Amino acid sequence: MLTPAPQGKLPVDPTLSVVLPNYNHASLIRRAVGALRAADRLPDEIIIIDDASTDQSLQVIQELAAGWNIIRVLANAENQGAIAALSRGLHESRGKYIYFAAADDWIEPEFFSSAIAMLERHPRAGLFCGETSLMDGRTGCKLGIRPPARPSNRAAFLDARTVANLLRTTDNWILTGSAVFRRDRVLEAGGFSSALGSFADGYLARKIALQHGFCYAPEIVATWCVFEEGLSRTTATRPEQAIGAMAGALAHFAADPVFPGWYPALFDRRWRFATSRLAVMARPVNRPVLLRLSVQSGIGRALLGAISGLALGRAGRLLLLGWLWLRFRPMSLAALSKTIWARYWERQAKGDRARIPADQSIHHGPSIR
Repeated sequence: MLTPAPQGKLPVDPTLSVVLPNYNHASLIRRAVGALRAADRLPDEIIIIDDASTDQSLQVIQELAAGWNIIRVLANAENQGAIAALSRGLHESRGKYIYFAAADDWIEPEFFSSAIAMLERHPRAGLFCGETSLMDGRTGCKLGIRPPARPSNRAAFLDARTVANLLRTTDNWILTGSAVFRRDRVLEAGGFSSALGSFADGYLARKIALQHGFCYAPEIVATWCVFEEGLSRTTATRPEQAIGAMAGALAHFAADPVFPGWYPALFDRRWRFATSRLAVMARPVNRPVLLRLSVQSGIGRALLGAISGLALGRAGRLLLLGWLWLRFRPMSLAALSKTIWARYWERQAKGDRARIPADQSIHHGPSIR
């Protein structure tokens, strides 16, 4: 049964739009919409695009829309893919700010209020992003936090010049599921390019950040459920798709004057490391991807093929990852170490606050924050 949802007329000039594509996620989309309902700053409109699902998705979505009048349902007669759905939702939306959601993920309650507050304080920023908790969609096990290396250990606006300098040492700070964009900046940047496939949102976020800067908050604002059959993971685990996606991204970077001339070569190394890392951590090791993306010489392929064919335990995989890190040098080890230590001490601080007795928290509240 649906719980009561806020009702009333839609605002003439909505502030926050949510675009939510769906394909065969009838069992998960209630959770995603439930998290939107639980937000302390509610969206002004939610546009759900069902991409010709073959399960009970459309029925579930219509039930959700019947319980909350800010939901608008768009149903594709034929499956067009996630990028086309995002593009349709973008052009149908009317908000000043826009969030591109996913039917199998969810947000934290404070996400939208934090994002809009920072964007209002920094009108030059093209977007806001926080951190994302990664979870295995099948087992529920936590996989880590993204980004692996923060652009800042405190909430801050990073201008375009700073973004360009940061890209020399770290990358991939912005995940779409933990970002709120200024809608006009998305349109100005050209929206989602279908030619880029699963990297369309990553390309768009980098371009906007390089043009306008972005706001960042080192706090988890969303959870990304990783499924092996998902678009981004499928692309990364199939050699031809991974190589094609990388080639397409490099061509776009080289042709777009927004991106520094040195960036494509650096991105190439980072992409190869990222896909090779997934290949090493797969069970069994994804040898086709590893051999195609991590080495180029015949001797190197032979050696790596022999090593990856062994029954590698945890230690063996870590050694192989270490070799890949030395080979590609994807990011600054210092920046990665600083992020690891910052998160460690943040966890310790939270643990200390949790252990303070209730009566002490009342009497000494101001001094322990």
